[in-house]
Amino acid sequence: MSFSPNLFLSHMRSKDGPAKPSRFEVVIPLPKYIADFVPNNIIENLLNLPNAIFGSVSEAIGSAMGQSPIGANSTLSRYLALQCETAELPGRTLMTHEAKVYGPTYKVPYQTQYNEMTLTFLCTNEFWERKLFDRWLEAIMPSDTNNMRYPKDENTRYMTPIKVIQYDDFIKQIYAVELIDAFPIGLSAQQLSWSEDGFHRLSVQFAYQRYKPVYTGSYDIAAAAAALFGVGLNKILPFGKALT
Repeated sequence: MSFSPNLFLSHMRSKDGPAKPSRFEVVIPLPKYIADFVPNNIIENLLNLPNAIFGSVSEAIGSAMGQSPIGANSTLSRYLALQCETAELPGRTLMTHEAKVYGPTYKVPYQTQYNEMTLTFLCTNEFWERKLFDRWLEAIMPSDTNNMRYPKDENTRYMTPIKVIQYDDFIKQIYAVELIDAFPIGLSAQQLSWSEDGFHRLSVQFAYQRYKPVYTGSYDIAAAAAALFGVGLNKILPFGKALT
């Protein structure tokens, strides 16, 4: 059958159109051990925004997704979600080896390899994003001793489950993955130049044990906002970069 533009457009309309990579959210619950490393002045500066409204919506999101409101330090976690400019739905590869009995060789899987994930954050003039991840890496392995912390000890646990959520145009969750035992392993260099008039961005590489799809449910943030406040989402979340 030859390609038909009309048939293709009809098919796409029946599926609510193509999915857009700009409709996403990243939820990073900060482990308590890491949040304790963050200076109080960073947290106090972040509290200058309308936290009461933001907190209410955040708790509604957390409740609908079946989790506590975004980690040990909810303020830092919420603002990390706002500052996350680019993210990835991580990939994985089945590692194989060649086998042969009779005839041609064939591949047999023996292990799953999960690819590292990179998140990019837009930096504010307070540079708290860089300070936070500097602290996180330092908490994992102090630079003065190089003694790694124990990841499973509740007092020094530095791993966290990270969720990457894909929404449709109606802010309904259509896909999500949860990264199990994720933690940062590297920060990209940030170039400085007198001729540059752009914005600082910080790319952070994360390792994790594995990921699992968690998109069995859906959540309409706009409907929740309307139910909570009687107004549209755009009226209470003017900063909703990741949701537009």
